[in-house]
Amino acid sequence: MTQKEFAGRTALVTGGSRGIGRAICVRLARAGAWVAVNYAANPDAAAETLELITAEGGSGGLFQADVSSFEATGAMYDAIEAERGTVDLLVTNAGIASFDDNADMNADVWRQILSVNLDGTFHSVWRAKERMLAQEYGRIVCISSINGIAPSRIRRDRLIAYGTSKSAVISFARSCAMALGPAIRVNCVAPGLIDTDMTKDMSEEMRERIIASTPAGRTGKPEDVAELTYFLLSDAADFVTGQTYVTSGGLVTLP
Repeated sequence: MTQKEFAGRTALVTGGSRGIGRAICVRLARAGAWVAVNYAANPDAAAETLELITAEGGSGGLFQADVSSFEATGAMYDAIEAERGTVDLLVTNAGIASFDDNADMNADVWRQILSVNLDGTFHSVWRAKERMLAQEYGRIVCISSINGIAPSRIRRDRLIAYGTSKSAVISFARSCAMALGPAIRVNCVAPGLIDTDMTKDMSEEMRERIIASTPAGRTGKPEDVAELTYFLLSDAADFVTGQTYVTSGGLVTLP
């Protein structure tokens, strides 16, 4: 992997305004990609991400869209393609979670989480794939979760909708890798507990229980996920597709 491996490439990171998405945007910019930063409702945070990209000597643009809408996602791609042409590198990171007890989950919460986490992944991949296939080059990483691999023993009274959505993302990525290869590689990253805005409202008691169960003895940083995502998009992972890589400090492991 060279320092500017993605020079001349266009990357799109959904949910790129904060947390894991922001770290991925900065990492891809550092590798030379022009980065389209997608955001749903926080233009100030997205602008901060773009400032960090610029500070790294990179470049990019801001693109608002609610990825749970196929029409809005399509309009976003139209805007990116008008400015940059084909999206070469795609990271589907946009996601939401509810940490309420499952007794408080209803059909509306279920639909909202599935529409953003699963439908949003589908909308982005489906809009990107035709141009990627036409140019015989495309690299996709879908951000899932360890809750998509195994239900949480620590938070077992929660996250049914979230875990279901993230498990479906893994299955979707596997199917796409089989259907869209060899031109397009598709992989998943399944983070554990990462210090982001999504997890800041977690109780300290629950956080300590998770850390105590984690062999690495700490929570993850967004940069931990960004480095793995970068690897899977790079030529160093040219023989890797249809796989799920876990970055959880050993909290969850795969065979």
